Amino acid sequence: MLFKVFSLFLVIQFASFALWQGVQAWNKNDLKPVSAVEEAVEEPVKPIVVDDQVIREPDLGHVRFAARDEKAGYRIVDTEKKEEIVTVLKKLPEYHTKTLKNLILDYNPDAHRGLGGKSMIILRAVNMDSEEFFGVMIHEIGHNVDLGALSETDEEVVSEFKDDKKPIYESDPSLGFYRISWQNEQKRKNEASNLDFVSGYAMTDPFEDFAETYVYYVLHNKDFKSKTQTSEALLKKYQFMKNEVFRSQEFDTGEYLTDKLSSRPWDITVLNYDLDHFLSL
Repeated sequence: MLFKVFSLFLVIQFASFALWQGVQAWNKNDLKPVSAVEEAVEEPVKPIVVDDQVIREPDLGHVRFAARDEKAGYRIVDTEKKEEIVTVLKKLPEYHTKTLKNLILDYNPDAHRGLGGKSMIILRAVNMDSEEFFGVMIHEIGHNVDLGALSETDEEVVSEFKDDKKPIYESDPSLGFYRISWQNEQKRKNEASNLDFVSGYAMTDPFEDFAETYVYYVLHNKDFKSKTQTSEALLKKYQFMKNEVFRSQEFDTGEYLTDKLSSRPWDITVLNYDLDHFLSL
């Protein structure tokens, strides 16, 4: 039995090392996971015990929590932090988090702020205030929705878009969003202007466009609605979020802007917002 536990521990350490090696190739602010690593942690997580200490345990339904310390080891998940995270997750539509299976808190102060994909999120749990932390988390949930909840229904016809080397099929609902401003995963449409995006980071590729638009819709809904005055493409993106992603749900968040309609921040996740107000909705 001890040998099995030790072997499982080594597997996790190897997967963790592979993940963080892969992370170095991505933008430091927001990342998408390597699919092979995601598959390695996609199965339900069983308790792991080393020296009589539980280092990872299943909890809170389908979402499994884990924590890493600054030395890339494992540690007990902070209960209070976990409860805060679950409180915020419950403010989002249930089907948006249904594909999320693993959420890892990284206590390394030099770690990237966030990484998200189909079924996993990694968040830096230090050197960010609560507003930024949850802004990053909701951005990463946007990736979960894009790559998980809005997945293709068949693989018959390949589209012009790819996620890394993986083809995106015509049955994928996210194509309706991508095609507003993008020719493919690397090239914007010729007519797309900077004002057709909610942030500078949204201009980097269609997947970040989706995630930045998602977090803007949730935490700064009135701001977003006001910006649609400046861009038909932004209006289409707002309508896609409202009708296709949130099923007509809107959020009473942000302030309706009357000036600076032609300015764009680089990163939505660092914009100020009222977290207490969001949690009261």
